[in-house]
Amino acid sequence: MKIDCSGLACPEPVLKTKKALETLPNDSILEIVVDNVASRENVLRFAQNSGYDARAEDLQDGKSLVTVVKGFACAVVASSKEEAFLDKTLFLKSDKVGEGELGAKLIVGFLKSTLELPKLPKRIVCVNTAVHLTTADETSPVIEILKGLEAKGVEIYSCGVCLEFYGVSDRLKVGKIGNAYGTIEMLFGGEGTISL
Repeated sequence: MKIDCSGLACPEPVLKTKKALETLPNDSILEIVVDNVASRENVLRFAQNSGYDARAEDLQDGKSLVTVVKGFACAVVASSKEEAFLDKTLFLKSDKVGEGELGAKLIVGFLKSTLELPKLPKRIVCVNTAVHLTTADETSPVIEILKGLEAKGVEIYSCGVCLEFYGVSDRLKVGKIGNAYGTIEMLFGGEGTISL
């Protein structure tokens, strides 16, 4: 089966993929055509996180083909580091805690303190202006902190629509491009959400 998700905005490509996989019988292959990096990464990650074998390849005209294999041999691999994490999501809606220069200093302080916790949140989701944290200049202290969290196994996602809105999709320095469906799944699927 092949579906074309070209021109669709987040989270439509993931939702169409999910629906197609639900109707597809086992031992089948689903091909999804997408036309931007955010959709490619989101569809690929959704399929892999759902336990399917999936890969992506570049096509012409900026399009990509994501191929998903649905079969009985596919299995989700459990993480061996689960005990190092709290099943919580840190939800960042701004690149500051509060406003102005003080707010910018506070977000760095909070993230740096998070890096030192004995148990880390499983994931950090950045939406709205918080995507400026993951796309900041390499000299920014926040990039080093976020890379440290990622190195310890924290999953970091930046909203794809937000990255596009602010014109910084090509400047992502840490983490992956996220989507609305995945974000809602994380917020409702864990033991809790902490919002800054």
